[in-house]
Amino acid sequence: MAHRKSPFFEELSHTADVAVRVRGRSLPELFEHAALAMFQLIAGGELERVPPLHEREVGVASLDLESLLVDWLTELLVLFATTGELVCRARVTALEETRLRASVWTGPPPFEPYEDIKAVTYHDLRVEQDEEGTWWATIVFDV
Repeated sequence: MAHRKSPFFEELSHTADVAVRVRGRSLPELFEHAALAMFQLIAGGELERVPPLHEREVGVASLDLESLLVDWLTELLVLFATTGELVCRARVTALEETRLRASVWTGPPPFEPYEDIKAVTYHDLRVEQDEEGTWWATIVFDV
Protein backbone atom coordinates (compact mmCIF):
# COMPACT_ATOMS: atom_id res chain seq x y z
CA MET A 1 0.00 0.00 0.00
CA ALA A 2 1.20 3.48 -0.80
CA HIS A 3 2.03 5.85 2.04
CA ARG A 4 -0.89 8.27 2.40
CA LYS A 5 -1.06 11.65 4.09
CA SER A 6 -3.82 14.22 4.43
CA PRO A 7 -4.29 17.44 6.40
CA PHE A 8 -5.55 15.43 9.40
CA PHE A 9 -3.81 12.06 9.28
CA GLU A 10 -0.66 10.33 8.16
CA GLU A 11 -0.17 6.66 7.41
CA LEU A 12 2.73 5.23 9.42
CA SER A 13 5.11 2.45 8.49
CA HIS A 14 4.04 -0.82 10.06
CA THR A 15 5.30 -4.34 9.47
CA ALA A 16 2.09 -6.32 8.86
CA ASP A 17 -0.87 -4.07 9.57
CA VAL A 18 -1.84 -0.50 8.70
CA ALA A 19 -1.18 2.29 11.20
CA VAL A 20 -2.19 5.95 11.17
CA ARG A 21 -1.50 9.03 13.25
CA VAL A 22 -4.53 11.30 13.39
CA ARG A 23 -4.87 14.83 14.75
CA GLY A 24 -7.72 17.08 15.81
CA ARG A 25 -8.05 20.55 17.31
CA SER A 26 -10.53 19.09 19.80
CA LEU A 27 -11.36 15.62 21.07
CA PRO A 28 -14.59 15.43 19.02
CA GLU A 29 -12.65 16.47 15.91
CA LEU A 30 -10.05 13.78 16.64
CA PHE A 31 -12.79 11.12 16.66
CA GLU A 32 -14.26 12.52 13.43
CA HIS A 33 -10.85 12.53 11.76
CA ALA A 34 -10.09 9.00 12.96
CA ALA A 35 -13.27 7.78 11.26
CA LEU A 36 -12.43 9.60 8.03
CA ALA A 37 -8.84 8.33 8.10
CA MET A 38 -10.04 4.73 8.40
CA PHE A 39 -12.47 5.14 5.51
CA GLN A 40 -9.89 7.03 3.47
CA LEU A 41 -7.69 3.91 3.77
CA ILE A 42 -10.58 1.63 2.80
CA ALA A 43 -11.33 3.88 -0.18
CA GLY A 44 -7.74 4.06 -1.35
CA GLY A 45 -7.61 7.82 -0.83
CA GLU A 46 -10.74 8.40 -2.93
CA LEU A 47 -13.28 9.03 -0.17
CA GLU A 48 -14.26 12.38 -1.70
CA ARG A 49 -15.89 10.41 -4.56
CA VAL A 50 -18.44 8.85 -2.17
CA PRO A 51 -21.77 10.72 -2.16
CA PRO A 52 -23.17 11.38 1.36
CA LEU A 53 -26.63 9.87 0.76
CA HIS A 54 -27.73 8.54 4.16
CA GLU A 55 -27.45 10.17 7.59
CA ARG A 56 -27.20 7.71 10.46
CA GLU A 57 -27.01 8.20 14.23
CA VAL A 58 -24.33 6.27 16.10
CA GLY A 59 -23.89 5.90 19.84
CA VAL A 60 -21.07 4.14 21.66
CA ALA A 61 -20.20 3.66 25.33
CA SER A 62 -16.96 2.19 26.63
CA LEU A 63 -14.63 1.86 29.62
CA ASP A 64 -12.14 4.67 28.88
CA LEU A 65 -11.07 7.09 26.16
CA GLU A 66 -8.84 4.67 24.24
CA SER A 67 -11.50 1.95 24.32
CA LEU A 68 -14.09 4.50 23.19
CA LEU A 69 -11.99 5.27 20.12
CA VAL A 70 -11.63 1.58 19.28
CA ASP A 71 -15.34 0.93 19.88
CA TRP A 72 -16.34 3.96 17.76
CA LEU A 73 -14.24 2.84 14.81
CA THR A 74 -15.36 -0.78 15.23
CA GLU A 75 -19.01 0.34 15.21
CA LEU A 76 -18.36 2.14 11.92
CA LEU A 77 -16.67 -0.95 10.47
CA VAL A 78 -19.76 -2.99 11.41
CA LEU A 79 -21.94 -0.36 9.73
CA PHE A 80 -19.82 -0.69 6.58
CA ALA A 81 -19.98 -4.50 6.72
CA THR A 82 -23.76 -4.53 7.09
CA THR A 83 -24.67 -1.76 4.61
CA GLY A 84 -21.79 -1.85 2.14
CA GLU A 85 -21.63 1.94 2.45
CA LEU A 86 -18.59 4.01 3.33
CA VAL A 87 -18.68 6.73 5.98
CA CYS A 88 -17.77 9.89 4.09
CA ARG A 89 -18.67 12.49 6.77
CA ALA A 90 -18.83 12.36 10.56
CA ARG A 91 -19.93 14.86 13.18
CA VAL A 92 -19.57 14.06 16.87
CA THR A 93 -22.55 15.65 18.63
CA ALA A 94 -21.72 14.60 22.20
CA LEU A 95 -18.51 13.25 23.74
CA GLU A 96 -17.77 12.45 27.35
CA GLU A 97 -14.91 10.32 28.64
CA THR A 98 -16.72 7.05 28.01
CA ARG A 99 -19.71 7.95 25.77
CA LEU A 100 -20.02 9.26 22.25
CA ARG A 101 -22.95 10.23 20.01
CA ALA A 102 -22.47 11.16 16.39
CA SER A 103 -24.10 11.61 13.03
CA VAL A 104 -22.39 9.94 10.10
CA TRP A 105 -23.18 10.22 6.43
CA THR A 106 -22.71 7.16 4.27
CA GLY A 107 -22.83 6.39 0.61
CA PRO A 108 -22.14 3.52 -1.74
CA PRO A 109 -18.60 3.39 -3.02
CA PRO A 110 -18.38 4.12 -6.76
CA PHE A 111 -15.50 1.59 -6.83
CA GLU A 112 -14.37 -1.54 -5.02
CA PRO A 113 -12.86 -0.76 -1.60
CA TYR A 114 -9.07 -0.92 -1.74
CA GLU A 115 -8.09 -1.90 1.79
CA ASP A 116 -9.77 -4.71 3.69
CA ILE A 117 -9.66 -3.56 7.31
CA LYS A 118 -10.65 -6.50 9.49
CA ALA A 119 -10.41 -4.87 12.91
CA VAL A 120 -9.30 -1.89 14.95
CA THR A 121 -6.63 -3.04 17.40
CA TYR A 122 -5.31 -1.95 20.79
CA HIS A 123 -1.74 -2.55 19.59
CA ASP A 124 0.30 0.69 19.98
CA LEU A 125 -2.95 2.60 20.59
CA ARG A 126 -2.40 6.09 21.97
CA VAL A 127 -4.66 9.10 22.53
CA GLU A 128 -2.88 12.19 23.83
CA GLN A 129 -3.01 15.96 23.89
CA ASP A 130 0.10 18.03 23.20
CA GLU A 131 1.19 21.29 24.87
CA GLU A 132 -0.63 23.41 22.24
CA GLY A 133 -3.92 21.60 22.93
CA THR A 134 -3.96 19.49 19.75
CA TRP A 135 -5.22 15.93 20.20
CA TRP A 136 -3.33 13.03 18.59
CA ALA A 137 -4.16 9.34 18.17
CA THR A 138 -2.10 6.47 16.86
CA ILE A 139 -4.28 3.61 15.60
CA VAL A 140 -3.32 0.25 14.14
CA PHE A 141 -5.76 -1.64 11.89
CA ASP A 142 -5.66 -5.38 11.29
CA VAL A 143 -5.74 -5.98 7.52
